[in-house]
Amino acid sequence: MSQNEIKTKKVWTVLELIDWGTQYLRDKAFESPRLVIELLLSKVLNLSRIELYLNFEKPLTSVELSIIKSYIKRLLSGEPLQYILGEVQFLNFKLNLLKKVFIPRPETEILVATVLEVFKELRDNQMKILDIGCGSGAISIALADFFRNSKIIAIDIDSNAIEQTLENANSYNLKNIECLKIDILKTIPEGNFDIIVSNPPYIPLAEYENLPPHIKKEPKHSLTDGADGLTFYRRFAEIFPTLLSPNGSFFLEVGWNQAETVASIFREKGFDVLIKKDFEKIKRIVYSIRF
Repeated sequence: MSQNEIKTKKVWTVLELIDWGTQYLRDKAFESPRLVIELLLSKVLNLSRIELYLNFEKPLTSVELSIIKSYIKRLLSGEPLQYILGEVQFLNFKLNLLKKVFIPRPETEILVATVLEVFKELRDNQMKILDIGCGSGAISIALADFFRNSKIIAIDIDSNAIEQTLENANSYNLKNIECLKIDILKTIPEGNFDIIVSNPPYIPLAEYENLPPHIKKEPKHSLTDGADGLTFYRRFAEIFPTLLSPNGSFFLEVGWNQAETVASIFREKGFDVLIKKDFEKIKRIVYSIRF
């Protein structure tokens, strides 16, 4: 089975291409091959996955087949599926990924969920919230939607991230997000914040070198600090006493084996910290509550 079959077969229906694509991607060792081919077909045909199932006998045009083939080639080259689709699902939000920015992961949904759970009784308060390393805007948008009376300051070193966050915020008509291009390692944002949230680059450089090719397609600066993976946490521990309001809290995502080390970094600065595990029982969130 090869991509040449797309050329030689005169007419392909939706179901036939789903079946072919599922087997082809399975042979190439892709995870969830049927889901992948259905998502690609949905994009090409501008149909939901449910609508695909209602149009199994729909024939595809030569143009549609050509586009599908180009998408499969991009997959085989190691390009992330989310970049090909131009979007990613995060909690209840479908976010555009038209810029090459960090792709949010399920672990970061736990980070956001932790903030929402801790502050659910204060959701109507007027607070100032800082999102360090906004990327696609996933964290900022989820927080801005929940804390409608609060101001979210989203910062990133990457202009693409700033533009993507603004675009995604506008798509949900969220007016309580302000984006600033700031290098947090060199500059401290103005003001004091009631909540600081961050999923910083925490992959050690040595581990980054061994990452799968499709992950390395994401911006390197969004994945690794170029050192031991702890650079940003050390910086945060130094500046959070200045950035946080007297009753301010912070929530940080950390690498699979970093929680205890990161917690120690903050305890040395006088913070009382807690640790939360993710769905895989990995210690993933380090946070401090002071309200």
